[in-house]
Amino acid sequence: MPTQETKHEKIVGKEELSHLVAAKAHVDLKEADTLIDAFTETIREQVAQGHQVRLIGFGSWKLTAVSARTIKSIRGGEPLHIPAGQRVSFSSGSLLAEAAKAPAASKKASASKHPAKKGAR
Repeated sequence: MPTQETKHEKIVGKEELSHLVAAKAHVDLKEADTLIDAFTETIREQVAQGHQVRLIGFGSWKLTAVSARTIKSIRGGEPLHIPAGQRVSFSSGSLLAEAAKAPAASKKASASKHPAKKGAR
């Protein structure tokens, strides 16, 4: 199960997610992969039709209108016009938000137990 690790976080890709779902749902890897594909495809289709997809406690996906705007080009600084459009937005639910806070609290606790030494590299 290859995962990517950046300096501050571990990235769980689809392959590892399939392994985790298979273990948790007691299904084989092929079934887990099919379930993940069906789940993401269904959300994509429903959002594309303009529906809000809501999983209580986890979160919701919906299309959000984005107004036209003018930005400054990073290549030369000339103004660029970006037309109005739609963007998919995700709002986390209460259970997901609480799960996100839990690791941060434990990291802060371990950091306070082992304070960084000044001047250490």
